[in-house]
Amino acid sequence: MILVIDLGNTNIVFGLYRGKKLVKQWRFSVYAFKFPKIKSSISSIIVSSVVPSLSSKLKKGLKKHYGISAYFVTAKNVSGIKVKLKNKAEIGADRVVNALAAYALYKGPIIIVDFGTATTFDLISTKGEYVGGAIAPGINLARNALYEHAAKLPKVKIKAPKNVIGKNTVLAMQSGLVFGYVSMVEGMVQKIKQQKTKTIKVVATGGLAPLICKYTRVVDTIDTELTLKGLRIIGEENVRRIK
Repeated sequence: MILVIDLGNTNIVFGLYRGKKLVKQWRFSVYAFKFPKIKSSISSIIVSSVVPSLSSKLKKGLKKHYGISAYFVTAKNVSGIKVKLKNKAEIGADRVVNALAAYALYKGPIIIVDFGTATTFDLISTKGEYVGGAIAPGINLARNALYEHAAKLPKVKIKAPKNVIGKNTVLAMQSGLVFGYVSMVEGMVQKIKQQKTKTIKVVATGGLAPLICKYTRVVDTIDTELTLKGLRIIGEENVRRIK
């Protein structure tokens, strides 16, 4: 079995795969995570981390709990996707893994929209090349910024109101957060297509993808497990190499 781990800025997700089947998944706050108790034999541990300060702690903990060394994916050591950037260290491991998974599963050209701590847009070419992308504040980050920096604005639940025009502060904020991000996704996808080609598939991932994509037609596929699938693909390749 393959254990995959997506260490993000907000959450850490553990996924246990038997072949292509995700057997179990654990999600923790990134600064309060636990190592899951796994009785099955693990052949490989693959990690995507965007928090360097926690990577060493995670690496030691994985070795202690499961008895094998984890493989940490970076833009420099990943295979299966070509990163067309001069400074590969700039790109987060999660975006590389998403690119690999999206190309393997859906081919290219493809736009990946990831609704994480940041909302990211990544472009993968027909040849499987990571071309580049765009980064915007994530929805939760935007919500928290409004609450923390505007004295009269409350911390609202992120959900879609019935109308775009809110009749009170909470509804107005929810409209801006949900429909505002819908419009951003539509606008960014349109601009990317204008620069490249109109025939580009669009795949969305991240926890809030189902909510935002419910209100737009520019997204072709929602795959909330895209990062885990990419890590699993890398893990399978590592197992084959060992054999």
